[in-house]
Amino acid sequence: MTRTLTRLLTLVALSSLLALGAKANEPAEGIDYQVIDPVPTQAEAGRVEVVELFWYGCPHCYNFEPHVHQWKERHADNVTFRYIPAVFNDLWAFHARVFYAAEALDLLDTLHTPFFHAIHAQGRRMADERSVLRFVEQQGVDPARFRAAMISDEVTAKVREAIQMTREYRIEGVPAVVVDGRHLVSPSMSGSFERMVGVMDYLVERAAQETTASRQ
Repeated sequence: MTRTLTRLLTLVALSSLLALGAKANEPAEGIDYQVIDPVPTQAEAGRVEVVELFWYGCPHCYNFEPHVHQWKERHADNVTFRYIPAVFNDLWAFHARVFYAAEALDLLDTLHTPFFHAIHAQGRRMADERSVLRFVEQQGVDPARFRAAMISDEVTAKVREAIQMTREYRIEGVPAVVVDGRHLVSPSMSGSFERMVGVMDYLVERAAQETTASRQ
């Protein structure tokens, strides 16, 4: 066997090993994510919808939030991202009302992260209207205006929708991320937040490729 042929076979073997390694690290259905019954999405043409279901009182959601923020920035051009507050009981419904009131008043940038921080870093349970209104006032928001939004028909309808969406996605805990209305990702499956966002990257890319292929 010539030296040139030996080198060529070595390169082929190395390439095969690298390909196998990449394939082994590829997210696997049933391990890193699961396929769910399709739920209608709200993404614009050419974009992939990603939904995070969360609860303000969940410490894992609080710790996941910085990862979500960075991930959203990386995918600003190709992803439509939405938060949906999961609702499993009355306290979760109350916190969903806080979220949708902030959204209705265009105050999510002002209140979303600080509300997380108040609960988990400051130990404030935020389980009643009085404590929430005290909090928003401390953030420079008119509490009377915020209360009016919280009890509005618009926010009440949004909370009902969140209850329905929690059922439709069939999640068992939070945080839970749904990509393209079809794929569910959670830290309990992925094992870490870092792996979780990697799986999200993979599913977004795959959904985008499928959309492109369907148009050809």
